[in-house]
Amino acid sequence: MSLTSVATALVVVLACSITAGLPGAVASGDTVSARRPLRGIDTVVSAQGKFELGLFSPGGSGRFYLGIWYKNVPVQTVIWVGNRVNPLSGSGVASTELRVSSDGNLELVGLSPSSATPGVLWSSNLSSSSSVSSSPGSNVAVMRDNGNLVLLDGGNSSNVLWQSFDHPTDTLVPEAWLGEDKLTGEYQTLTSWRNAEDPAPGMFTNTVDRNGSSDGVWTGRVFANLPEAVNNVLFNQTYVETPAYRRVTSVLYDNATVTRMVLDLTGQTKQFIWVPGSQSWQFFWAAPTVQCDVYALCGAFGVCNQRSQPPCQCPPGFAPAADRDWGLSDWSAGCHRSLPLQCGGNGSTDAFLELPGMKLPDDSLSVAGAQSKAECELACLNNCSCQAYTFSGGGCAVWHDGIRNLQQLFPDAGGGGSSSSSLYLRLSESELQQRMRGAKGKNRRRLWLALGIVLACIAALVVAAVAAWILVSRRRRRAEMANQKSSSLAVDGGDRESTFFPVWAAVRVAEGDTAAVADARLRGDVSEDELERACRVACWCIQDQEAHRPAMAQVVQALEGVVDVDMPPVPRALQHLATLT
Repeated sequence: MSLTSVATALVVVLACSITAGLPGAVASGDTVSARRPLRGIDTVVSAQGKFELGLFSPGGSGRFYLGIWYKNVPVQTVIWVGNRVNPLSGSGVASTELRVSSDGNLELVGLSPSSATPGVLWSSNLSSSSSVSSSPGSNVAVMRDNGNLVLLDGGNSSNVLWQSFDHPTDTLVPEAWLGEDKLTGEYQTLTSWRNAEDPAPGMFTNTVDRNGSSDGVWTGRVFANLPEAVNNVLFNQTYVETPAYRRVTSVLYDNATVTRMVLDLTGQTKQFIWVPGSQSWQFFWAAPTVQCDVYALCGAFGVCNQRSQPPCQCPPGFAPAADRDWGLSDWSAGCHRSLPLQCGGNGSTDAFLELPGMKLPDDSLSVAGAQSKAECELACLNNCSCQAYTFSGGGCAVWHDGIRNLQQLFPDAGGGGSSSSSLYLRLSESELQQRMRGAKGKNRRRLWLALGIVLACIAALVVAAVAAWILVSRRRRRAEMANQKSSSLAVDGGDRESTFFPVWAAVRVAEGDTAAVADARLRGDVSEDELERACRVACWCIQDQEAHRPAMAQVVQALEGVVDVDMPPVPRALQHLATLT
């Protein structure tokens, strides 16, 4: 062998040795033990390669967590988190270990962001009695193909000492369960993430009701009052009760299906299916069906609007209490006042702003002595803790402290059977004065906008009339010329290929092809929603019957998107023009 060959071989061997020592490699087998700990960002994979256990960092936050995710799904989808309240420091990941300790516990040891020395950041926390075995240090953790991480007794592998299915985070996979351990009194509970970058426990939970409330009688397949479960074609639900536990679990009809149920950070329980063809998660169902029905979704003083994105908004005079969290779809902090209340001895420095079309919270207090709206308002003003009131059906109701579960309703949506009411929200007098000054400026702009629209409508009518006169005159001249020449040729409509623009535009709008009306010089830089709204308004402005044309105030509201604009018919005058061209 030449010196060159020997040198090349040494380089290859050294390169392989260095690569094997780098973190991120998949450890052999599907187990973790005292002799084979999991170090750094190495991972272990279940026997059939379905699930992977290791460290992950959500959203590039710089914090690391012990988690389980799908091995063959390219979009990392975490189904379980161990140290969700004690993250690892990014600088200490390389020295982190997941191991079986001398007392038989599975534990994660590493650096926290606030510590300079390694410590136990997560543990299976076996009790001394349950961890007793012939050799606790020989206990073995196994990553199973159903997504369950189990810790087995080193002296009896059929004895499960601890398992992740008993301690779910925000996700259930098939064969996992919700229920109660009757021996320990512990409940299996889903708890949402705090936000998209923080798996710490959020504000929503999903578990077996400890007070005995029911979602319907168990039929042998499902709970009767859960329509999504009744129509579920993915899996068969099973309810099991023994002296040791009671559980609700599910088994897939087709083991090739990849699905998960997650309690997301907005409070909805959602079912997803992985679609290999599109390489994406397909949404299957959610409960509650309407996101705004989630309890306290928008926090104190937040208003939920199902038609907006994001759904949570702050009412006038308020702003998000935690801007960054709102950007991460965590609205639980709600809204705070832009200016504090100026409640005096008689409350004369505060006033009320009407919020119409609201679904009101149920936790109001009745004021028996208030027989009119004015008396109801006065009762709220005289109590500095009163934040809002409503007066409807001859009754007065008030709210104190933070108001939750406000929801904007719409006349055409029905509100799921809920009637809308006006809520009168308390604001400081200075806040209302600022709003009034701002409203005056807006009204001036609206007036000029409305005048512009009206003038445009008038101009369109004038142009249409002039065009009609020109076209009729042109047709008459053609007919006279044809008669004079006694030609056998038919009267030629040679300019029909160049359709009169108002006719063409009105037809395009009626057919829903509004984008075609936009000036090509805009090069697509136009909001299709605003364009469609403007085109519909314009077509309504030139309707044949004056009664069908919108008033100035209606034009302004329509252009601002306050009211919906129905599809207008093509005016008969334009249709007549089309027959003349």
